[in-house]
Formats: sequence, structure tokens, C-alpha cells
Amino acid sequence: MIEIIAAALAAFALAFTLLSLRRARDRAAALESDLDASQNHNRALIEQRDALKSSLAETAAGLEATKQRLEGVEAEKQDLERQRAALAETASRLEKARSELEAELGKLRREHESLEHRVVDFQGQWSHQLSTLEAEISTLIRQLGEFRKGTTLPIPRPEGPGSAAAAELGGVPPSGGPRLAGARPRPVSPEAQSPPGDPAAARRLP
Repeated sequence: MIEIIAAALAAFALAFTLLSLRRARDRAAALESDLDASQNHNRALIEQRDALKSSLAETAAGLEATKQRLEGVEAEKQDLERQRAALAETASRLEKARSELEAELGKLRREHESLEHRVVDFQGQWSHQLSTLEAEISTLIRQLGEFRKGTTLPIPRPEGPGSAAAAELGGVPPSGGPRLAGARPRPVSPEAQSPPGDPAAARRLP
């Protein structure tokens, strides 16, 4: 009886051991499966990490290129700002020069108009003076002709050497002799000896 109980206990212990071993194997298989899954997941994570590293390197390179382009754009912007300031200064100088030129042009126009008015006035005065001078010259020529054609009173000629000189004078009365009424004595210059109506004599008269 004791042997049967011992055998039963041994069988029960063996069965329990086998069951425990099976459970341990199952747990080991599950752990191995979990380990494989973990390794696969770890491998996937490593691949993702490498991909992220590559993407990060590309992003860093793109960021560096963008930074360089941004620096170039900033330099161009500063250059454009300097050019804009220079153009604004040039435009200001040109506007100032234009204002000065307009003022100078207005001054020149006013001077030109003043000169035109002065020329017109001078032409009018010159025309008037020329007309007056021509009238005076005509009057002088007419008076000279009347003076040369005028008659004098007879003067007795003395006998002697002076008679030849008196004859050479051609009957011209002395300066102290009587003249026609209304005739004004005028000095007769050598130019006035030209015949009446001579244009050269008219031009030479004062």
C-alpha cells in the first residue's frame, strides 16, 4: 500500500514536473517570441533612427544652405538699401538742381522779356530820333539852300588890292553885311559846301 502511494506520489510529482516544464517551455517560447519581437522592433527603431539621422543631416544641410541664402539675401537687401539711399540722395540733388534751374530759367525769361521791352523801346526811340534827325537834316539842307540862294544888298567895292579878293569871293557878302529878313546866321562847315540834296553832306551834318 505504501508503495502504491509512493508511486502515485512519484507519478503526481512527475506529472507536476512535466507540467511545470511544459509551462516553463511555453514561457520560454513566449519569451523568445517576445525577444524576437523586441529585437525586430529594436531593429526597426534602429532603422528609423538611422533614417531620422539621415533626414536630420539633410535637414541640417538644407538649413545651412537656407541660412547662407538668407545671408546672401540680407547682403543684397543691405546693398539695395544703400542703392536706394544713394538714389534718394541723387533724386534730392536733382530736384534741388531742377528747382535752381527753374528759378534761373525764370530769371532769364524775365531778363529776356525786359531786354525785349528795352529793345522795343529803344527801337521806338531810335525810330523817333531818326525821324527827328532826318527832319532836322532836311530842314538844315533847305535852310542851307535858301541861305546860298539868298540875295544881299549891293556893297560898293573899294579900289585897290582888295578888289581882286572881293571879286574872287564871287559876291559873297561879308559877315557883318545885311542879310534877308528872317534868315538866321548859321556856321557853314566845309561839309556844308556840298550842293543841296547831297546824301553824303546830309550824313556828315551834325
